[in-house]
Amino acid sequence: MSFHVDINDPKISIEPECTRRVEFRTDIPLDSSARTKDVGVTMIITGKILSDSAEVGKPADSTAKLLEWSAIPAEKKEAYKNVVVTVKAGGISTRKYQLPDAFVVDYFEDFDNQEGGGTFTLVLKQRKNKLKDVMVTGGFTE
Repeated sequence: MSFHVDINDPKISIEPECTRRVEFRTDIPLDSSARTKDVGVTMIITGKILSDSAEVGKPADSTAKLLEWSAIPAEKKEAYKNVVVTVKAGGISTRKYQLPDAFVVDYFEDFDNQEGGGTFTLVLKQRKNKLKDVMVTGGFTE
């Protein structure tokens, strides 16, 4: 199974060998006893930070750009990006998630002295006023 993560404007592509897990959730308040209009969409992407690059001075992966994105203030247009995640298994795209106005809720990196590498976790949400634009497709070949 592989994950292809593309974030546009400006383009950030997380290398497939970096991404380890993708979680997509539809959120409603837990105290609700009936279906509610207060629905949200959350995506959590976790992976490995690559430590070596073929070129001196060039990062091995694009995860540093995720950190930069997470620091953009909410009032800036650049805080909202089009995120497309494709989950592939056996040459078939099992799922393709598109969040056209996603923003970073949380981002953190963790480095372990014994493991010798780092991991990242990116938590995204879709703007609530743009929920109708979220697209989830699957079962196609590319």
